[in-house]
Amino acid sequence: MLQDRSNAFTLKYLCLILVVLALAGLCPVQAAQNRSASEYVSMDFNDVDIGVFIKFISTLTQKNFVVDTKVKGKVTIISPEKISVDDAYKVFESVLDIYGFATVETGSVVKIIPAVDARGDNVDTRMARYAEQTSDKLVTRIIPLTYASADELKALLSPMLAKGGLLLSHPDSNMLIVTATLSSIDRLLKLINTIDVEGVGRKITILPIKYADAEKMVTNLTKIYSAQTKKIAGRRKNSNDFSVEMVADERTNSIILLASEQESAQITALVTALDKKVPKGEEKIRVYYLEHATAEELAAVLQEIPEKSGSNSKKDGQKQAPLLSDDIKITADKATNSLVIIADKDDYPVLEEVIKKLDVPRSMVYIECMLMEMNAERSLDFGMEWQAAETVRGDSNVAFGGFGTKASDSGDLASAAKGVLPSGFSMGVIGKTLEIGGVTFPSFQAILQAYKKDSDVKILSTPQLLTTENEEATITIGKNVAYQTRGGVYNDSSTDSTAYNAYEYKDVGITLKITPSISQGRLVRLDFYQTITKLDTANTTNADRPTTLKRELETTIIVEDGNTVVIGGLIDESLSKEVGKVPCLGDIPVLGNAFKSLSSGSDRTNLFIFLTPRVVKNNLEAKQVYLEKKDKMDELHKQEIKLYDEDAPIKSILLN
Repeated sequence: MLQDRSNAFTLKYLCLILVVLALAGLCPVQAAQNRSASEYVSMDFNDVDIGVFIKFISTLTQKNFVVDTKVKGKVTIISPEKISVDDAYKVFESVLDIYGFATVETGSVVKIIPAVDARGDNVDTRMARYAEQTSDKLVTRIIPLTYASADELKALLSPMLAKGGLLLSHPDSNMLIVTATLSSIDRLLKLINTIDVEGVGRKITILPIKYADAEKMVTNLTKIYSAQTKKIAGRRKNSNDFSVEMVADERTNSIILLASEQESAQITALVTALDKKVPKGEEKIRVYYLEHATAEELAAVLQEIPEKSGSNSKKDGQKQAPLLSDDIKITADKATNSLVIIADKDDYPVLEEVIKKLDVPRSMVYIECMLMEMNAERSLDFGMEWQAAETVRGDSNVAFGGFGTKASDSGDLASAAKGVLPSGFSMGVIGKTLEIGGVTFPSFQAILQAYKKDSDVKILSTPQLLTTENEEATITIGKNVAYQTRGGVYNDSSTDSTAYNAYEYKDVGITLKITPSISQGRLVRLDFYQTITKLDTANTTNADRPTTLKRELETTIIVEDGNTVVIGGLIDESLSKEVGKVPCLGDIPVLGNAFKSLSSGSDRTNLFIFLTPRVVKNNLEAKQVYLEKKDKMDELHKQEIKLYDEDAPIKSILLN
């Protein structure tokens, strides 16, 4: 009795030990499963030995690998985002497949051997008719067929099998046996499920396409046989129905046809008639000569259309067809301003419509400018500040800011006729215009009063520009000034030496850049940049290294068509020194200072910029501008310009 109890206790103890060992063995598996489900890893490898990569996967997945000695190579993987452990193992299988290797699971060990050897090893084998989750894992699938012949499908599908795969047929059971990666088997199953359907008297025919595109031809044939043809996705029909199935194989550019003998003959004849070689250059290449647009700019726009239309938007659960094909090529010929386009015939209607809408004449802007310097000291005599708008000579003039320096000075624009005009302008004036000497000025008497005295006003430049909308126009007026950059004496012997100087030339003068854009309401936006540089005449200590003074202005303004905007307030101050002396006595050293007088002064000038844009949308408006300018020039040569009735006439001059 005691012996029986002892044996029972021993048995229970052994069972407990076995349970503990079993649980301990399950813990790594459970931990690996939890890890694969929740952990994400980064896989960035650059030219790493494949053995190191295998060891990384082994540590990550807790799997034991036995590696064949033939497994060699370098691995490069670029993965910007982290992936799960399961996906990492799929990447691992894909890398092995690329290098011609495969994994074969044998118990708790995974063997890594060449894919050719793996086909006869213990690979995963099961019977399946429909696709599973795709990966590059090597497996064996037994595919039962219902209607098609196993031998015929083997002959049909063998050329489509990836390298290293194996396809066998078993006629007695009408099955296919495939050893390949899951991704390759998935592609074969799509074809098999399309071909192996009901239909008494149907046969498989392969139609090679020489010139046309097999996929596009299948689309066109499907439309013709829409009443009899099922889509590739397939719908089951009764055995008495003679349906037509067509699949395009992109790799061989052929059509796989499943139809009755009569239907096969009809479709074969139609394919033969359509698969003709298109004459060289016909329909495929076209040249478009542009009248208004620039070929390079339009080509860049057209090349972006296939990229954007290629990302098909989804609507009602279905993909929309792209507007253009992806294989369109567009080249711009600068010499002839033309586009050379290589595309399919179906793409040209869309391209021609876009080209027609973009190749239109662009509006132009005629801009009249005046750069004027006014003596700031003399302008103090003018006195009054504009504060309101007033109608002068039937035209409505709008003023913003003004030339005045004292807020107490008030009045209206009519006071300008009396010669009392503003000074120190610093904001802007927008209003109607008048022309003097063929140049447009704002219609207020300040310009005329300033023009009256040459000593007070200096017209720097009156450029007139005609430019296309949204195109920059530039005018530069000036000269190149030499600046000494380095110099010295070169000793080429013990006795001889040569002096040398190096100079660099810089532009000094006026630079004006304007980019106009036009709104629908004929408002003109002007992106304006102006710089004036001149030599500092007061600093003459070193003639080889002159000093330059620079005034720069950059702004964006909006003005109505035909109105004038004034920009100013850039004040420049120049210093001057004068020496007065008694002849001969003033030149005596030391004592000559008693016969000398020194005086210094400064001149302050204020820079104003007048801009008047005129929109030119067609030839009629361009001709109108031309005639107006021509009339003004003719009038300028015939008569003199009078500022006021009481003033003496001023001779006509042509402003450059």
